Amino acid sequence: MLKAAFIGAGGRSQGAHYPNVHRLPDVKVEAVCELDEARMKSVVERYGIPRQFTDHRKLLDEVELDIVYCVMNERWLIQPALDCLNAGKHIFIEKPPGKTSDETWAMKEAAEANGVYCMVGYQRRYSAVTREAMRLVAERGPATLAVGEFHKLISRSDGETTTLWNDVCHVVDLVRYMAQSEVTEVTAYQDCHNADWRNCYTGMIRFANNCTGIVLGNRSSGGRVLRSELHGYGVGCYMRIPEQIEILADNQPPRVVSGATLGGGEPNDGDRYEGVLTMHEHFVECVREGKTPISDIRDVVHTSDLVDRLEGIGPKR
Repeated sequence: MLKAAFIGAGGRSQGAHYPNVHRLPDVKVEAVCELDEARMKSVVERYGIPRQFTDHRKLLDEVELDIVYCVMNERWLIQPALDCLNAGKHIFIEKPPGKTSDETWAMKEAAEANGVYCMVGYQRRYSAVTREAMRLVAERGPATLAVGEFHKLISRSDGETTTLWNDVCHVVDLVRYMAQSEVTEVTAYQDCHNADWRNCYTGMIRFANNCTGIVLGNRSSGGRVLRSELHGYGVGCYMRIPEQIEILADNQPPRVVSGATLGGGEPNDGDRYEGVLTMHEHFVECVREGKTPISDIRDVVHTSDLVDRLEGIGPKR
């Protein structure tokens, strides 16, 4: 049984991570650290967590742990994450991994120095439709085209990080992951439409395996849309994440499969086919078996560097 703790009990933690970690049969949450008393009380009562702290350093000193779920806004992440890594704990963090790519690299270096994992919650990698598209394309050779679209209507920036860094990064990571190669060239545009902040990003990426990537993130559009495409020789996969995939192969009629069907669970088990539960299962399996998670910080630093390049400020390394 792996012993775990949470640092943070905010909306994302309570909506996605606490309930799915609670589903894992080989993980026991021993403690929680949270400054907000109401949030602390909510998770303690719901999940029966025996120990509570308001100082994460005291938590690390007093509780024997294998894993720490360090889930909070990127502006506050770096010090708790580094403290956990330097204490020799495997950690799970949300995206984006820190406020800047410098912080991402600092966490990578700490993870490597202490021989632990730092898994990042890029859950689109684990969605059932993504995994099916990658399987179908891999059967015919490398990908030729990977596309990620993530649009919304947002009236203002949060002023701390750009929408590319803290939100569009989801599809930046997805495109890079689906391409299964490293970046060789980037052409990017950053626009301010009816706003005094950058709310539209358009990027074309060339990868070393000759796959082309396209990233589209418009925060001045009419509403939320999350879609992706992955193409290989004789096959094209069109995903509405996480609901469905449309597959065209060899000029045959299209075939549409739901994410729920591919996920193999109950039709209403969105956490399963969306990728959140699969992501947490993968993390625990990697900790137990000593293998690097597919969205570990060692790989994700390259996504952060690509975000910088799409922002027009990179690469820094």
